[in-house]
Amino acid sequence: MFRSIQWRITVPLVLLILGIMGILGFYLVNFISKTQTDNMRYLLETEARLSADVSAPGFLSSDQQNSLDDLAKTLGKQIDARVTFIARDGAVLGDSEEDPQTMDNHISRPEVIDALASGVGESTRFSTTLSQRLMYVAVPVIGEGEIVGIARVAMPVATIELSIGSVTKKIVLATVIAAALAILAAFLIARATSRPIKEITRAARRIASGELEQKITVTTSDESGQLAQAFNEMSLSLHEMIREISEERSKLATVLSNLADGVIMTNKEGAIVLVNPATERLFGLQADEALGRQFIEVIHDYEIDEMLKSCIQTEHEQTTQLEVGKAMRFLRIIVLPLKADRLMGALVLFQDLTELRSLQTMRRELVGNISHELRTPLATIKAIVETLQDGAIDDKGVAGSFLTSINSEVDRMIQIVAELTELSRIETGKGKFNLENTDLNLLVNESISRLNPYADRQTVIVKAELFGEPLLVTVDRERIRQVVSNLLHNAIKFSPSGGKVVISTKLEKKHVLVSVIDNGIGISRNDLPHVFERFYKADRSRSGGGTGLGLAIAKHIIQAHEGKISVRSEEGKGSVFSFTLPLK
Repeated sequence: MFRSIQWRITVPLVLLILGIMGILGFYLVNFISKTQTDNMRYLLETEARLSADVSAPGFLSSDQQNSLDDLAKTLGKQIDARVTFIARDGAVLGDSEEDPQTMDNHISRPEVIDALASGVGESTRFSTTLSQRLMYVAVPVIGEGEIVGIARVAMPVATIELSIGSVTKKIVLATVIAAALAILAAFLIARATSRPIKEITRAARRIASGELEQKITVTTSDESGQLAQAFNEMSLSLHEMIREISEERSKLATVLSNLADGVIMTNKEGAIVLVNPATERLFGLQADEALGRQFIEVIHDYEIDEMLKSCIQTEHEQTTQLEVGKAMRFLRIIVLPLKADRLMGALVLFQDLTELRSLQTMRRELVGNISHELRTPLATIKAIVETLQDGAIDDKGVAGSFLTSINSEVDRMIQIVAELTELSRIETGKGKFNLENTDLNLLVNESISRLNPYADRQTVIVKAELFGEPLLVTVDRERIRQVVSNLLHNAIKFSPSGGKVVISTKLEKKHVLVSVIDNGIGISRNDLPHVFERFYKADRSRSGGGTGLGLAIAKHIIQAHEGKISVRSEEGKGSVFSFTLPLK
């Protein structure tokens, strides 16, 4: 009998299938048992931690017994589990199933001991109270930085045992059915297969190894020949299909990798199946760690998770805009259902609008600031003109004074427009810089000479502490002099009578450092981050006039020279403005 190919194929194949099904069944039973147990442990730990967070205020209250017992019973009903709150000394303060006053001290319970020692404790044992085996998971309750009690959650393990028994029966039944079908199929295939069997086997193995272009020579028109012909057609179709899928997958991967918007794809259960690099950067996560997990476990935002659930339930698009994450990025979130003939999942798109909103805010602030700066001189001019029209023009003395005021206000508006134009040119890179080799010490001395008369009027002493040798830099002399003069002017302006301003230059490795130090009124902590913004004026500078553009222009001039500008200040103790320039 075993000389026949059909039996030589059938018997080993049947034995192999039976062995594999038996091993697979044993593995599945054990795997499901372990998985069910782990899932219950994870669920209980999660619920215990949530119960600990909710109960922390109760442990700190004066009426612990009643509040915690009521909370335990409420939570027990909500999560369908036994909830117990235990004091630090082991006394039961609340239980969802029993009166805590009749219960024993739990300080010796293994899960309580482990929770106090390592942060989480777990134990499975027979409960004399409920007369059934339970799995207990306990975690410490933290209040005001220390452990104030224990939160414990328990569930019967009978559910797991019933589930495992049911699965075992189904696996045994499936094994028997599969074995019977395998025996029948092996017998029929072995009897119908003749000469082409080896060639088909070799070709199939080559396809499995990646050699998809396989073709078998068809020599008969019977079932074997038809099988060979079908195999050839399958091989060709498979090759074309794999090629097309690979091309489409490559295109999709390229698009997703270069897409600026974040993309997450989930199945209809809410488990993540795809994450693109933009999402990884946006939320600081790893795609490998996110795949297969629930959306809420990866994107810790319940509002977005509710949108996803609503989209899957209603099969309609959901859209919103909100701030997300620790960095508070402003995102537009679009959740789209993925469906053909049925719902397959959802696609979540994250469009980062943070920069756009910032630009819109900046534009509104710029328009508002310009309007504010021009409103005062225009109002002054209008008031003077109306006064002149009312007859003051006939008084030459008054008219002359008014014309001088008009001229002054016009000069102020011209200065604002000129500084705005200058700032715009520098920011857009259209400003022309006449670079030349310059000794920075000479520029500082020239600025001091120009501002000495102003310092004398303010009774402020200006002192220079310059590096002992020439500091050669390649800069636009006039623009750097403008920066130095601006910083020096501000330092003198906001120094008290009899104050002192020190301007110094230093050589530091590959760049030169210029610092302007004053002992004036300083800058408040709230104003400090904004001093280099256009039109920004701290309270101290509003009383002194100015357009609020000087420091913004200085910042862009220094940045255009590949340098850096910064400020340190403490209110009431003075300020230090510094900038660096690269050496020639």
